[in-house]
Amino acid sequence: MIDIHSSPLELQKAITALRVGEGRSVEFMRLKKEIKIFQNSRLECTYKDLLEDQGMRAACRFFLDQLYCTHDVSTRDHQVERALPKLEKLLPGGAVDTVRKVIYMDYLAELMDDEITLFINEKEFYSDNLLKEKSYIEAFRKQGQFDLRERQILLVREVGESLRKLMRLPFLRPLMKMTRGAAQKANLEDFHDFLSQGLDAFASLEKPTLFFQLIQEREMSILEGIRQGTLSKFP
Repeated sequence: MIDIHSSPLELQKAITALRVGEGRSVEFMRLKKEIKIFQNSRLECTYKDLLEDQGMRAACRFFLDQLYCTHDVSTRDHQVERALPKLEKLLPGGAVDTVRKVIYMDYLAELMDDEITLFINEKEFYSDNLLKEKSYIEAFRKQGQFDLRERQILLVREVGESLRKLMRLPFLRPLMKMTRGAAQKANLEDFHDFLSQGLDAFASLEKPTLFFQLIQEREMSILEGIRQGTLSKFP
């Protein structure tokens, strides 16, 4: 069973299987793609103030552009699978644990997207934006998995704090710069860029406690509103 204690490689293989849509129809995968676009747009609106804050913008963009993204990341996925066995041997234990958390967060997002797609009313979702939001919220409530959703929200803070702790390792950022050329030659450039951008984004956070607090409070409030049936529109 896949959980946060699974190895990074096991998690990444599970993500790849979900993203390629093993056992899913073309129509299902098309709808799942549209749901991802909707979610990304919702997050852009919910965190508009963070995206406009110079001290929080980079970290917020990392989540939106690299983790809860809508573009094809299959190249990066393949590179991650190739690199992980060596990475686990080279990096210190704390760094490997952080990589695992990042990949597990990615896995949860992909799994939740896959499951909620089963509950979406396609006719409403494709009709107009108001019905799209209504259909999504209803599907979210029917899907349930609220405990796992809470875990997903709390993991944002865990991952962010772990990345910030990694930045205290004096050798890490110079190492990332030194290995960029090697990553390009080994066709691991996308994975290298992903790691580098994550480290740089969270190193630039001026008010990390406030950043994670805002995300946690807003997402928990939305989650509770959906659970109680009181949320009809996203903030």
